[in-house]
Amino acid sequence: MVSPSQLPYEYRKIDELNYEFVNKHGIKYHLFFMPVFELYPDLLNTYSFSIEREGTNPHPIDLRIAATVVDVLRRFFQNVENAMIMVCDSTDCKQQKRRNLFDRWFHFYNDGTLMTINAEVGEGDYELLLSIYFKKNNPYKQQLIKAFGDLLANDCYEIVI
Repeated sequence: MVSPSQLPYEYRKIDELNYEFVNKHGIKYHLFFMPVFELYPDLLNTYSFSIEREGTNPHPIDLRIAATVVDVLRRFFQNVENAMIMVCDSTDCKQQKRRNLFDRWFHFYNDGTLMTINAEVGEGDYELLLSIYFKKNNPYKQQLIKAFGDLLANDCYEIVI
């Protein structure tokens, strides 16, 4: 039997790339994907993914948030050709916390069909932690790996949208 804390919140699909939900504390979350391939055509079907919450009040740990995010991501990865880039920047000095959280979610929920490549780049006090996620059987896997490497070597700061 599944514990209630493992069930996703009901969420609303605004369109193919935007979702929102409200957690038990009344905090509204927005989950959205933005096309990266429009700027970098070699990153076929690749989208950046963001999670934003409304308000600035601290929020308690809520396991159902992870379950909800994972449910949206499972829907996204139903298209085997989709890839996702997660960018954690250092503007609020919480980039490593966000990366660690997403890594935990990935290792806990991954059914073995996804792979990820993590990278770190920075200039001065500014640091970006980037990850690309895609299905292991993505037909463009090698092209995505090469394009992600090229992005890191050249102008990856542009993908922070």
